[in-house]
Amino acid sequence: MIFPILSFIVATPALAALLLVFLPDEAKTAIRAISVAASAVALAGSIYVAQAVMALGPAQFHFHERYPIIPSLGINYIMAVDGWGASLMLLTGLIIFAGSVASTTLENRPREFYIFLLGLVAGVFGVFVAQDLFVFFLFYEIAVLPMYLLIGIWGSTGKVESKGPFAWAMNQLDVGGKEYAAMKLTLVLLGGSALILAAMLGMYFAGGHTFDMGELAKASIPPNLQWWLFPALWIGFGALAGLFPFHTWSPDGHAAAPTAVSMLHAGVLMKLGAFGVLRVGMVLLPYGARDWAFTVGTVAVINILWGAMSAMAQKDLKYIIAYSSVSHMGVVLLGAATLTVNGWNGAMFQMFAHGIMTGLFFALVGLIYDRTHDRWIPHMGGFANIMPFIAVFFTIGGLSSLGMPGTAGFVAEFLVFLGAWQGPHAWWAVPGAVGALITAVYVLRGIKDIFWGAGPPPQFAALPDARGAERVALVVLGTALIVFGVWPRLILDLIDAATPLYLSAIVATQAAGVTP
Repeated sequence: MIFPILSFIVATPALAALLLVFLPDEAKTAIRAISVAASAVALAGSIYVAQAVMALGPAQFHFHERYPIIPSLGINYIMAVDGWGASLMLLTGLIIFAGSVASTTLENRPREFYIFLLGLVAGVFGVFVAQDLFVFFLFYEIAVLPMYLLIGIWGSTGKVESKGPFAWAMNQLDVGGKEYAAMKLTLVLLGGSALILAAMLGMYFAGGHTFDMGELAKASIPPNLQWWLFPALWIGFGALAGLFPFHTWSPDGHAAAPTAVSMLHAGVLMKLGAFGVLRVGMVLLPYGARDWAFTVGTVAVINILWGAMSAMAQKDLKYIIAYSSVSHMGVVLLGAATLTVNGWNGAMFQMFAHGIMTGLFFALVGLIYDRTHDRWIPHMGGFANIMPFIAVFFTIGGLSSLGMPGTAGFVAEFLVFLGAWQGPHAWWAVPGAVGALITAVYVLRGIKDIFWGAGPPPQFAALPDARGAERVALVVLGTALIVFGVWPRLILDLIDAATPLYLSAIVATQAAGVTP
């Protein structure tokens, strides 16, 4: 019998979380050690799966597992992984390991924190390998729902200035508070989940009463039904991916979340939404994807520009990175909308590169906030004089964010814009490139104001640099940005082998010319 490596990776953080339930609150050292060890095992398993899939052939599914759950309803526990899934499993392993290490200094109820964090990660791993749509949805919900408690209990509250005709409403709702952010996130994502569930049921009944994603890909779901089902999946999953105008939960959620949760939130969870749009919406509903591609791409361009301009207007460090994530996720959705090999490869690579980059950014922001208890950039300056290690890695993250050659961000954006230029709507590449230019402006300005300006101010003159375990998370993520930027084939070969197979169904619909 083949060892069930995929179930092992999914179960490892879940079992560690279960073990933590039985430990006393006072055993903080054991709690941290178990959590970091479970994250390290999951990362090692992800690395093994990625290299094994590359050797076996990333265009095919491997490590198959299948067990019946409710056969009469066509629900089965089906696990398998290809190049797409393996690359995102590796991303998840890197982020959870770095996030677990970065959280070892947490003193407020670390046992419960790690229980929810590890449970969330088990759901994330499950999404990337589940091949039954019902099980996929269950893992998706497991990944999303713990965010409410993680932000509501361990988050931070920041002051958001109330202006304009809705200032009274902002004050009543406590905009900027962690409870507001947690509730807003939950309500928006639950609304998205309702749309996803409705579309899934439509696919189930029209696709032969099965949730098997392999069978659904072969099913002849009527093109006119696909036209209605696709936008439900696009908006439902897109809400988690920061899709405009349903993105407003994301900046508040990022800003309020504790460090490890921000890292997972931006680094991995938003990728679940984009992965759902591609893997479920576009692959299983090719006619719907073809007919809605122009709308998806046009909204993605708005995402890029709106997020970039919003980030440029911010003074709060976390809000800058949060709105930057909205812009960068627009690049992912733009790549998906091109319906080209380069565009889809770029979209998947952008998920990976952006996940590493934002994980690094939020780890750094957490370190700065822990030392200054301040996120307001005008209060900062000259931090490179006292925190050179943090300054170096913040600069690396910033250069990847603006698409500097030699970093992973450049490879992703180049492929997406190339795909846009090759597609039927070449003009998408122009506002996309403008968004990249705006990103360069606010990233370089932020780095200058925080690290290279005059200072540091007297109240921050004795701040310590990153040390010990804090440096581990930064080195892991910063090195990954450079390694995958200089040698992108390490991930791109995984992605590129699977992309043409998925895209072939949409190419076939374009040749058929059937309209709803």
